[in-house]
Amino acid sequence: MAKLYRVFQGLFCVCFILAALSILSLNGYAAALLAAAAVWLLLRRRPLPQFTLLLLIGGLVLRIGILLVLHPPIESDFLMMYEAAQSLLGGDLSFLDTPYFSLWAYQSVFVAWEAMWLSLWNSPVCLELVNAVLSAGIVCLLYRMARGWVSECAAQTACLLLTIFPYALTLHTVLTNQIASAFFLTLGVWLLAGDDCRRLGFWRFPLAGLALQCGNLLRSEGIIFVVAVLAWAVFEAVRHPEAVKRLAAGMLALLVVYFASGTAAGAIVRVSGLNPHGVQNGDPGWKFVTGLNFSTSGGYSQEDWSKIYPTLDENYQATAQTETVQDELIAERLSAGPVKLMRHMLNKLRLLWNSNALDWTLGHTQQQPEQLILGLITRGNAYTLVCQFDRGLFYLSLLLAGFGLIAPRERWKQRPSAAYLPYFIFFAAFCAMLLIEVQPRYAYLPQLFLFLAAAFGLDCLGKSRKEKTENA
Repeated sequence: MAKLYRVFQGLFCVCFILAALSILSLNGYAAALLAAAAVWLLLRRRPLPQFTLLLLIGGLVLRIGILLVLHPPIESDFLMMYEAAQSLLGGDLSFLDTPYFSLWAYQSVFVAWEAMWLSLWNSPVCLELVNAVLSAGIVCLLYRMARGWVSECAAQTACLLLTIFPYALTLHTVLTNQIASAFFLTLGVWLLAGDDCRRLGFWRFPLAGLALQCGNLLRSEGIIFVVAVLAWAVFEAVRHPEAVKRLAAGMLALLVVYFASGTAAGAIVRVSGLNPHGVQNGDPGWKFVTGLNFSTSGGYSQEDWSKIYPTLDENYQATAQTETVQDELIAERLSAGPVKLMRHMLNKLRLLWNSNALDWTLGHTQQQPEQLILGLITRGNAYTLVCQFDRGLFYLSLLLAGFGLIAPRERWKQRPSAAYLPYFIFFAAFCAMLLIEVQPRYAYLPQLFLFLAAAFGLDCLGKSRKEKTENA
């Protein structure tokens, strides 16, 4: 078992060290440390009662307040999906005759999701309110998991830090599919690993599979969670050999429900006429082509798309020529040599973890540099301060998660095996994004579980201080 724990720590430490290499500036660290210290000292004296309800109501009030202040424009993919949802409401399916929805048919599910809510109130504000509720709910689910693994103080502190994390706190103002998907994916992990769900017994496995597929249908990131859960199950089986049969049966049930519900959803989408291609990804190689583009650091490349688009057929489906062109591009970039590939990976890490993802939610505020706070701070300066605080909190959560990872082996042995899941999820997402296309906003989902993992670092700090006091 000692070797097993060392393997865990070695793998995850490599992940955290590589992420740390992307850090170029520590601006905002002081503000983040002060905020974390204030929250920590407050909760060290007396953890807040009825914290789940407080977290839900407080988080929702904060997000509704932000909705009244921030009005980012609807643009990019979000605009296409919003306009498609409006068309779907009017019975117009002409949006299907475009490369976007023909090639990536799975996006149609989120269009239907938006249309469902817009049928109740046809305004972007309706979608923003739904995002606000789900975003606050995610933090509550993370807290319910954390409180079963660490002290109440550590769990509450980590979730309060996530609550004030600017990117997660403002993303609901953007009509992205990330929040709805993240809610169901987090719900699946909570069903599988949360202490609240122990009473469900064996049923938590198929229910988790269903929730994970719901998240995957809204945004195709479910496979990351499936891989993470399977990896966790293998190590759980090694740690507790007596539970192998029960765990194997549970994982089988989870996988059967996950893939069966995905197949059923694809059939429903086709039969209903929502999209004749179901929920398929018509060009899975595209993400790898862009992910290996050196000139864009793994981001979207219009140049690559101009090479792929002419190879599509009249229905905007990938052809044999498409696959040939993509294979050639991928092979050419992989043969660039280890030094160039390593430099590219570091550039991708910098783009994903260090670059500013707040442009989507706050970028529009820089267009008019009106003075705020008695004329002492302009909007541009306020934007810079928020961005620095955002990165400071991220780096702080990274350090705390890493500190919790190198805790003494005896302390990890005292924790339930489910406590490994946040690290497995972050590690799986981290590795996947080394290969595929990245944008700064794609870090949203792994960052949620990074803040959950930060609770272990806070717990270690609290216990170390307690042990020193007892030994004094």
